[in-house]
Amino acid sequence: MTGWIADFMNHPATYLKSGWFQISVTNLVVIVLMLTIFACAVLIPFPKDKHEDDK
Repeated sequence: MTGWIADFMNHPATYLKSGWFQISVTNLVVIVLMLTIFACAVLIPFPKDKHEDDK
């Protein structure tokens, strides 16, 4: 591999540690993004049909 991807991949991961819990920053970012997408999928309403009859 060459280029910026290879340069990025050659650095060691940065970890956050609190007591027994340890997580890499990259994994934490992925988890937060997944939770954000899930929350948006649950909270954003589906589009409604404009031709619905009012009852």
